[in-house]
Amino acid sequence: MYGQKKRLTTTQLLSLIRRSKHFTVVEEALENMEQTPDFCQYLYELMERHGVNAKEVIQRCGIERSYFYHILSGQKTPSRNMLLRISRCIGASLEETNQLLRLAALGSLYAKVRRDAGIIFCIENEYTMSQTNEFLKQLEEAPLYQDQ
Repeated sequence: MYGQKKRLTTTQLLSLIRRSKHFTVVEEALENMEQTPDFCQYLYELMERHGVNAKEVIQRCGIERSYFYHILSGQKTPSRNMLLRISRCIGASLEETNQLLRLAALGSLYAKVRRDAGIIFCIENEYTMSQTNEFLKQLEEAPLYQDQ
């Protein structure tokens, strides 16, 4: 997918920076690293990986067609709740969901936050978006969306 480049963790990269006497060593490591995909690219990859097309996401999430295509093209940045809705409609794992949130600069799910813990529980138990929403309501936490 991204060639035969190395995957360095942030800790490994920081260690290399600390040990290096010349920044060229760091630059070389950065050039040889596997690049993180951008948000739109990763969302497309997730949809493909889970066998879901844009039309299905739009129908399952109950979002406007044009809005979703603006998200896919990078013209619009979704809210955290919208991204969680999309993630649940795709059937993304916890790791995939957190990566999607990070790439959109919306912060990963954090298990020490009660609402996030509830969402993590739903992801791990493969709840649908509507089941996740109902579960959050039962917990008296903010739902992913309000029913019409």
